[in-house]
This record gives sequence, structure tokens and C-alpha cells, in this order.
Amino acid sequence: MRLLNKILVVAAFVIPTYTHAASVPCDVAIANKVTANMGCEVGSQKNDKLNPTLAVNDDAMFGITDWEFFGKIFEGGSGDNSLAINFTGDSYTFSASGDLQMGTWAMSSDIWDAFDEIMLVFKGGNPNFTGYRISTGVTSGTYMTPQLKDGKPQDISHITFYGVIGAEAECQATPCAPIPPVPEPSSIALFMLGITGVGCAVRRRKNKQ
Repeated sequence: MRLLNKILVVAAFVIPTYTHAASVPCDVAIANKVTANMGCEVGSQKNDKLNPTLAVNDDAMFGITDWEFFGKIFEGGSGDNSLAINFTGDSYTFSASGDLQMGTWAMSSDIWDAFDEIMLVFKGGNPNFTGYRISTGVTSGTYMTPQLKDGKPQDISHITFYGVIGAEAECQATPCAPIPPVPEPSSIALFMLGITGVGCAVRRRKNKQ
């Protein structure tokens, strides 16, 4: 019985668990780097990761935990500056014109027909990712990098588009959907090892009886 208890304790530790942190309001230096926004928050993590869960949902950005990921522009600090957002029967775009420190952004004029909430997340080398909750109905504005180091602006590595879809919109395909939690292979292996140990302990106990 002691062996069984020990194995169960080990198995409990190797089963993946996902903790939920919290975002914090932006300080005044970066609160208005993106217009027009009705809120700015800094995530608890260095990157707005997508696996095993969306970091923006882990942090409950702006009190919302059902954000959906729709794609990135300027990924890796370069590349395409336009993103297609596809729904069944409808397609919208999000794009930026400028460089890795400042410019303008724009969305399809009817994009709010599909979304209840829209957030733009900016990430660079320093510090954590920053999210801007776009004011309802606004479809264009300006951006300046919120990534500051010793007060100096740093290049962004990407801008990510997140949204909460409205009741009338229907997703066509991924990435228009939350990414489900996927335990790391090493955690799965350890968990299976623990289960196997439990089975062996039970059989050994029966053999002794």
C-alpha cells in the first residue's frame, strides 16, 4: 500500500497542470501607443504563446477568457503585413502600413459585424507582450511600438490579431478556433509510467494474498 501511495503521488506531480496568471494595466508610457483603444494591458508572460493554451486567455486579458487567435503580421520582424480573416461566407482583412516601430493599421470596414471584441497584441524582444483592446466600431488607427528598453523604443517582432466572434459569425476553419491543451510528450510518458507502476503494485498485492 505504501508503494501504491508513493506512485500515486508521483503521478499527480507529472500530470500537466496549467496555472492562470493575470495581466496588469499598462503604465502611462505605453497606454496610448495604439489608437484608438479603450484599454491596454501587459501579459504575465514574455510571449503570447498559443500552446498548450492561449496566453491571452490564461491571463484573462481585459477580463475575457474566450479570445480566439486569428493570425499574425510582421511575424519574426518581417514578412507579410496583411492578414486574411475568414468566416463561412465572409472574409475580412487586418493590415498595417509602416515599419517595426510605427505606422498605421486598418481593418475591413464591416469587420465589427463578425466580432464583439478585437485585441491587437504587440511583442518584441522586451518586455512581456502588450495587448490593446480596440474601441468598438473603430477600423483604423496608428501604432507605435510599446516595447521599450531604458525608455528607448524597440522593434516589434509581430502583431497578433485576437477576437471574440459575434453570435452571427461562423468560423470556416482553424486558426478561427481556440487551440486545445496538448500535454507535452514527456509529461504523457511520465504519466503512463506512473499508471503502469500502479498496475504492477496492484498485481503484486493480489499475488501476496
